[in-house]
Amino acid sequence: MSKIEQLIKDNMSEDGTVLNLRDKYLGLRGAMELAGNPALASVKELILPGNQCADEGAEALAGSSHLGNLETLNLNHNEIGDDGAIAIANSDKLPNLKNLSMFGNVIGDEGARTFAESVNSKKYLKLDLYKNQISNVGYKALTESELLKNCEELEISHD
Repeated sequence: MSKIEQLIKDNMSEDGTVLNLRDKYLGLRGAMELAGNPALASVKELILPGNQCADEGAEALAGSSHLGNLETLNLNHNEIGDDGAIAIANSDKLPNLKNLSMFGNVIGDEGARTFAESVNSKKYLKLDLYKNQISNVGYKALTESELLKNCEELEISHD
């Protein structure tokens, strides 16, 4: 059994809908292996803060064919920048994602603008991009986005 398989076994809720891998330091390889694991098919809430998965890990999750039931994704504190944010924002593999938290990463205006312009953003009830590297340009794009008007919680820093 691989390290990822063991972590899934040890940290999955009994009903298979919640996987909490907070601070397991998966790294980008671990995140990529996780994204390819069929055990994720039943997961509705994936909790991954503090795993150093970076852009490549976020891109792997965004492209995973096993996350079709995912409703909540927590990618806080993972060193994710614009490329990872863009992959998540534009993913067609996350059709049920309603709550996305990417607090404390290194997402800039390009990532923010992609969330503001992505048709996927229409389904978000919560989008947390607080403590990233978003300037007034990204802040304006997000707060004025028609696609985010149904979002009940939009968390962003504004200097």
